Amino acid sequence: MLLSVCAALLPAAAGKTALRAVSADSSFKAGDADRSGKLDSDDAFTLCDYLLCKRSDIHAEAADMDGDGKLTAKDLSLLKALLMNPPSQSEKPEYMSQIRDQITANVPQSALGQAGGNLTHITYFSTKANREKGAYVWLPPGYDESRQYPVFYVNHGYGADESGMINGMGVREIATNLIQSGDAVPMIIVFTNQYTNPDRATSTGNGSADVPFYDAFAEDLPNSLMPYIESHYPVKTGRENTAVAGFSMGGRESLYIGMMCKDKIGYIGAAAPAPGIFPTRDQFMDHPGNMSKDEIRIDPPYAPYLLLIAGGTNDGMVVTYPQQYHELFTEHGTDNIYLSVPNGGHDSSTVIPLMYNFIRFLFKA
Repeated sequence: MLLSVCAALLPAAAGKTALRAVSADSSFKAGDADRSGKLDSDDAFTLCDYLLCKRSDIHAEAADMDGDGKLTAKDLSLLKALLMNPPSQSEKPEYMSQIRDQITANVPQSALGQAGGNLTHITYFSTKANREKGAYVWLPPGYDESRQYPVFYVNHGYGADESGMINGMGVREIATNLIQSGDAVPMIIVFTNQYTNPDRATSTGNGSADVPFYDAFAEDLPNSLMPYIESHYPVKTGRENTAVAGFSMGGRESLYIGMMCKDKIGYIGAAAPAPGIFPTRDQFMDHPGNMSKDEIRIDPPYAPYLLLIAGGTNDGMVVTYPQQYHELFTEHGTDNIYLSVPNGGHDSSTVIPLMYNFIRFLFKA
C-alpha cells in the first residue's frame, strides 16, 4: 500500500524542488524524515506531504537522500528503495574489518616497478565552469574495449592540474604492477583537474579566493566529467564501481566529494587531506568550511565500502587534520581506516602508501 501511494504521488512531485527546511538536530539517521528515530512508512508519507506542500515540518538533512541540498522526488524514490530493500547492517563495515589488519605503511618495491598501460589526455565541457577542462585517462595493461572496467578518479594538490598526480606519486606504477600480479582489479584511472572556475583555468595562488573553485569540483565531477567518461569508455557504473582519492587539497576534496556524492561513489581515499571541510583556522588561513563537524559522516545506506585516510607523522603542512577527519568520521559512526605513515611528509612519502593500499583493495567488497 505504501509503495502504491508513493508511486501515485511521485509524478505530481517530480518537477518540484524544495529548499531544505531547518532541522532540530545535527545527529540523524538517513531517511528518518519524521524524526522518529526509526525508518518506516511514516517517513515516506512525511516526505510525500512535504513535496506536495501539505506540511513544513520535516527533518530535511535526513530526508535529503542524495545529499544535493534540496528535497525532490528523487529523494522520495531513494527513500522508497531503502524501505523496500534495507541494507545489511554489517555489509560495508565487514569489508573494512576484513582488510584492516592488511593495511601497511610498507610498500614493496615490486609494486613500484615500471608503469604500463596507456595514458591519454582528454577534454570535456564542464557545465559548472562553462568551459572546456582537461583530464588524463589511464587504460590498464591488457585493456580490452569489449570489457567493462570500474573507474578510479585521482585528485591533485593545490596549484596543480590533471598532470599533477601522473608522475612521482606511484599511482600508475602501483596500479600496473598490482593488476599484473593479480592483486588489484583492472580499472580505468582518471587524473582530474579540480579547479572549476568559470573565469580562469588555473588557480590564482590566493588560497582563500581559490578554495571555492576546488570545492566546485564536487558538482563538476558527477555532472560533467563522470558522464563524459561513461559515454566514451566501457566503464561499469554505480557506487560499487566508482572510487575517488587524492593528495592534500585533492584529499580534502575526495572526502568532500565522497560525502556529497555518496550515492555515486563507494570507495574514498585521502592522503594528507588539507583542512577546510569544517570551519577551522590553520597556519595559512581561516577556513569558513563547507559543513559542520557534526556533518562529517556518511550514513547507511551509503556507508562507504572503503574509506581510507593517510597522514604522515612528519607532515608540517596539514599536521593533525588527517587524523581529525578520521576521528570525526569514527565519532559519527562512519567506519574508516586511518593509516599513520612513519616519517611521512607532505609529499609522495605519504601518498604512495595510501595509493598502494587503496588500489589493492578497490572494487572487491
